[in-house]
Amino acid sequence: MKLRRAALFVAMFCLAAPLTAWSLQGGANRGVAEATINGKKVTINYGRPKLNGRDTEKDLLGQMKIGQAWRLGMNEKTVIDSAGDLMVAGKQLKAGKYSLWVKKTGDNNYVLGFHPKADGWGAPPLTEGYVAELPLTLGKAADSAEELVIGLADKGGNAEINIHWGTATLTGSFGVK
Repeated sequence: MKLRRAALFVAMFCLAAPLTAWSLQGGANRGVAEATINGKKVTINYGRPKLNGRDTEKDLLGQMKIGQAWRLGMNEKTVIDSAGDLMVAGKQLKAGKYSLWVKKTGDNNYVLGFHPKADGWGAPPLTEGYVAELPLTLGKAADSAEELVIGLADKGGNAEINIHWGTATLTGSFGVK
């Protein structure tokens, strides 16, 4: 009987350890975008929601009210972590972590909000305290992304962010020192 219990315990531990490690790393619905800009590593860790039959422009972006902020991603906050200072729309942000939010500023105008509160969940949305807002350009992709994809690339010494979900894209650029 003791041998059975011991074997059961070992089996449960062997099954639970990989699941715990997977959960601590964010599970299957997390994505990472990273790039080295001017010798400084910049990483974005984000949740990857699925469309599940929704239309990005009509059902999601179209529902946003002007002035409304949405977390970028799902579950835990989307966080940018930079080893260098960031230059966002003329404002210098110290190296470190910031949560990222999309805010609608006009009919088809959006900004990427950088907030110093980087820990915790993405709900409720943060409505004030943003330290910088990066103007984003709304575009249409040739392909459709079922899950949210965030790309980060070095473009002439600046970081270019590309947010792609469904056929909608939001792009912008910021400096890294």
